[in-house]
Amino acid sequence: MTCRKIDGITHQRTLRERGVTRVAIQERTARGEHRTVRPWYVTAAAPPELVALLELGLRPTCLDAASLLGFWTPPHTGVHAYRPRMLRLPPELEETMVLPLRRGRRSGNGEKPLQRLVLHGPELRAWSDDDPVPDLSLVLEHAARCLPTVKAAVLFESALQRNVLSRADLELVLARLPLRIRQSLSRVRNDAESGTETAVRWWLESRGIAVRAQVRFPDDFRRMDLLVGRSWIIECDSRQFHDDPLASAADRARDLYLESIGYRVTRLSWEQVFLHWADTRGKLLRILRRGDYRREPRRRAEAG
Repeated sequence: MTCRKIDGITHQRTLRERGVTRVAIQERTARGEHRTVRPWYVTAAAPPELVALLELGLRPTCLDAASLLGFWTPPHTGVHAYRPRMLRLPPELEETMVLPLRRGRRSGNGEKPLQRLVLHGPELRAWSDDDPVPDLSLVLEHAARCLPTVKAAVLFESALQRNVLSRADLELVLARLPLRIRQSLSRVRNDAESGTETAVRWWLESRGIAVRAQVRFPDDFRRMDLLVGRSWIIECDSRQFHDDPLASAADRARDLYLESIGYRVTRLSWEQVFLHWADTRGKLLRILRRGDYRREPRRRAEAG
């Protein structure tokens, strides 16, 4: 279980294995085709935030590595990195502020805010591979030990949904974790379609609420994110930033159809789930307390 290569970053050992001579490498450097960030050669295609981390002798892990790999990443503070034991780092490094590798909100001038480094352990004697991002199993293990359970579950379910993590690989990762964390993550699934869906489903399940994911109705070609009880559908927006009028119109038409056949539809945004969860949770609780979701959908009479 390994991570994919990152564009624009090649380990010096990889170039040697490809038969690229030292003279050829020096000529590329002289022409400005790449520069050296030992032990890598870096081109303009490399993510600049990742290069800045490599220049410190670190590699990304946890949320920042997961973002580079295209996983869903819930909001969380810090830039998460890993280091080899041989590397002597100044004590003030943990106070260093760097740019996060994750996609996220930007300031008014369009720049991402700096965040403090979060260094994960235990430290390795040396890197186990030549990729700038550690092995996926290590990334997920770091996430499980570092993040709140639900946020770690978002990363695990994203890896499962993308088929880069098998159930066998999952069991190997879980086996290395403390019992408390292992038990908490034992119910991760591979059918979630977004991080918001994972977060909402886990909250409902933690309250003992019957919830089914990705439910398909016979007369609708698309699937519902979550069916709570018998008649409450919750759709979870997976996009942090979205402005697609055509998709919005299709969603509204579909919501109207579901309401017309007796279902209650609630649509939650990324911001409601991850930025304003306390308020959102309180409103969802009030709906749950009414108990309407336990009833069979009563089909409304069709308009004449």
